[in-house]
Amino acid sequence: MNPTIFIIDDDADQVALVTAQLERSRRFVTKGFTRPEVALEEIRVEAPDAVVCDLVMPGMDGMAFLRRVREIAPALPVIIATARGTEGDAEAALQAGATDFVSKPIEPKALETRIRRALEQVPAQELLTSVTAAKFDRHGIVGQHPLVQEVRTFVDQVGSVGQVSALLLGESGTGKNLVARAIHGASGQASRRFVEVNCAALPANLLEAELFGYERGAFTDARQTKRGLVEVADGGTLLLDEIGSMPLELQAKLLSFLESRTFRRIGSTQEQSVSLRVVAATNVDLAADARAGRFREDLFYRLNVASQVLPSLRNIRSDIPEIAQHFTKRAAEYFGKAVPSLDPAGLARLQRHDWPGNARELRNVIERSMIFSRGPVLQIGELAPAGAAPAPIANALQVPRGLTLDEVERMYIEATMNDLGGSVSAAAEQLGISRKVLWQRRKKHGMPDVGG
Repeated sequence: MNPTIFIIDDDADQVALVTAQLERSRRFVTKGFTRPEVALEEIRVEAPDAVVCDLVMPGMDGMAFLRRVREIAPALPVIIATARGTEGDAEAALQAGATDFVSKPIEPKALETRIRRALEQVPAQELLTSVTAAKFDRHGIVGQHPLVQEVRTFVDQVGSVGQVSALLLGESGTGKNLVARAIHGASGQASRRFVEVNCAALPANLLEAELFGYERGAFTDARQTKRGLVEVADGGTLLLDEIGSMPLELQAKLLSFLESRTFRRIGSTQEQSVSLRVVAATNVDLAADARAGRFREDLFYRLNVASQVLPSLRNIRSDIPEIAQHFTKRAAEYFGKAVPSLDPAGLARLQRHDWPGNARELRNVIERSMIFSRGPVLQIGELAPAGAAPAPIANALQVPRGLTLDEVERMYIEATMNDLGGSVSAAAEQLGISRKVLWQRRKKHGMPDVGG
């Protein structure tokens, strides 16, 4: 299918001109907008492959639009266009996260070339890679336990080395992704790309194409040359998540790349070199897998040059109150509520729990509690042992398993509104949020407007 391109300009004639020019090439599908806020709503529902946006517009200008897009879709290519075309405009747009910058009047062939180049830089599989230009906080690791301090020291040491290969080990939910991002933030290349690849998401041939790219015509569907993720991450950090699931046939190529930091795209004879930091992460015992022949021993030793085991939550119980407070602040910001306090009884329950899902499980408990709590204190009920069904609570809302937090939130809002006769004011007061925030949450969930 041809890529879909959004064209955004407050001048309807300009939108019509650019869309007609791109459609004429038969290489793109276009959709035009004269109001950037409408385009944003469309991007929230189904993002296009790329966006061309005017810089100077009334209300929301191109820079404000760009910042909003980066919150919704960090990897979406955005090309800024303007009639002024000054160096200052171009520099400001690129620093704000624009993929490229073009001057008006827009030359059709030049725009096509810029769009194709932007599309080549974006991984084809959004679900298995994440390429962002977000800020990475080297101090984002919460806790004061000696095992946590050890992780911080490791972050600073690995972050100070440009082309290091590092290995993060630990149970699921211990924050391996967070630590990898902290390493990137501690480096001198924190402003460069951080690229994440899920090695368990694809078979060997597709994963190789994602990592190393391919030349046009290398195989049946290779209609254009595509940069691999190692190229995209050049100068920055590449995270190979679930490294233990990487197919054996690709492990040899990865080992060769780690040894030399050189590679060839599929279908190419030209060798290329990159300079980047490689962080691998897994929750399996790689040493045992290597002994059993499920993972290459030489690759394990190459990755194990700098390694760190992340502590499970039950081994740093003294840090649970601080981590819980951290998640509480984040959840309050997300749900638009005042930050509640954590009562001593609730904290005691958190510290008694074994947390098989580690910090990820704790975050989910805090978010669920935030949805159902009323008043200034976060109500945390008894936590069931792993595998046990929770005890029934009097007057509780029965929530089926398998729902997302958004679906649970909608159910709870509906139940509260029904209990209070549909009064928005009363529901907002009982939920501990403002009428405006309640209206925003109801709109997000597609709930009908009501009075009161």
